[in-house]
Amino acid sequence: MKNHVFLVLLLLVVVSSSSFCAPLSEVQKREYGVLESAVTFSSDKMIGEYGDAIPDGFSAEKFMEFVRGRIPKDYYETLKKYRLEIRPKRSYYLLFIFDTLSGSLILFDYSCTPEVDGPVLLEPGKYDLNKGARLILPIKLPQNGDTCNLCLTLYDKI
Repeated sequence: MKNHVFLVLLLLVVVSSSSFCAPLSEVQKREYGVLESAVTFSSDKMIGEYGDAIPDGFSAEKFMEFVRGRIPKDYYETLKKYRLEIRPKRSYYLLFIFDTLSGSLILFDYSCTPEVDGPVLLEPGKYDLNKGARLILPIKLPQNGDTCNLCLTLYDKI
């Protein structure tokens, strides 16, 4: 009888803990989706303002200052939760987003493409982010719809 009661209690603990973990994962996925949307929306606003002439000294601080009031408040608040780094590349910028607790790269985006380029958190096995690693990304060109490969070699610590 004791074994039966113990087994029932153990089963209840396992079932309740597994049902507790599932919603957390869905919440994280939902928040990441909002982050991706915020990045896409912000990129659209940036390109609308600057076109293909991103200032050389453009920084994450200037980016956040620019998008404040131009994107929905929930998008802005989501972006504020993370550490951002921007590398201006003249005609576009490269945006890196890092988890604030672990410092890990969770997303990167080239502003010249319509969708988020590197959803690292959703596809961690797809990207080798070690120093000297190469990221090869298929990019659809907006001018004519052709696809080319964009290659980024990581020399600096991201």
